[in-house]
Amino acid sequence: MIVKDIEKIDIKSELSKIRSANQREHLRRLGEIYEKLPEIEDIDKNMSSLSAEEARARILHKEHSEDISEKISELSEKKLKLLTDNGYSRDYLEPIYSCSICKDEGFVDGHICSCAKKIRITELYIRSNLHSVFEKENFSTFSLDVYSREKTAEYPASPYQNASNILKRAENYVKNFDSEHGNILIYGKTGLGKTFISNCIAKELLDNAHSVLYLSANELFEQILSRFIMSKDNSSALTTIYEYVYESELLIIDDLGTEVLNSFVKSQLFEILNKRMLTERATIITTNLDLATLEDRYSERVMSRIAKDYVLYPLYGDDIRYHKTGTSF
Repeated sequence: MIVKDIEKIDIKSELSKIRSANQREHLRRLGEIYEKLPEIEDIDKNMSSLSAEEARARILHKEHSEDISEKISELSEKKLKLLTDNGYSRDYLEPIYSCSICKDEGFVDGHICSCAKKIRITELYIRSNLHSVFEKENFSTFSLDVYSREKTAEYPASPYQNASNILKRAENYVKNFDSEHGNILIYGKTGLGKTFISNCIAKELLDNAHSVLYLSANELFEQILSRFIMSKDNSSALTTIYEYVYESELLIIDDLGTEVLNSFVKSQLFEILNKRMLTERATIITTNLDLATLEDRYSERVMSRIAKDYVLYPLYGDDIRYHKTGTSF
């Protein structure tokens, strides 16, 4: 269960690993530069000595502390010029941080940093079976050959042409995610590749350090929202997941329509769609239901939000799961 999984994730340990890796890289760079440009090592030693002298001067209120500061500044500029003259960036020897906001500490002003939240969500994927699913279900393994090329009078394009267009749109969605943050409804009968496409998108965004939270409709409403809101279970793990429902850069609600329907589900679905739209956070919904059934099931209010803010990816044709050996859509 997702709540139990997140309880096992030790953020402090993960951040410690990140800091250690960055420190090793920093030391490697120092060794590289000191070997190629020994003059920089001499400059660093002089700057370190002068910094200690400057600190003593300030404590003792000596007047020449400003002269020391000027010498340090001159040495720093000389060091930077040596770096750039030899093809290195000015910040090549600066401390390395994966997160510039919290400097890999995980907290800013007493609040958890966005990088720590991303670590948790990414780790959830690694611990889940989705991590192995992504090895099979990604853009490079998506096969259009399983879709029929025969066009029928019922649809404007063949299943193959339609799936091809949707695949291109999904790839563009990932490319433009940073600037657009769009919402998608992927719908159609069972076995047409809806979850496969959402997994393709999720993998690409995770690989590019975006926070993606995947939940089945049952997990979302029964295991998280119902327990957190109705049962008032405010455990730290459940609270964290509840916050991610609203704060993750991409929320994927898979198999909408498989949950037990009631007024609570209807109201919470609208709340999620509305709040995430207002905060410009992307949502992808997959469902086996058609648009008319969605409106009947979840109300006109929910469908008006989807109609206004979501791009539709309709998939149609025959069940393709058995047309491709070794791959299950």
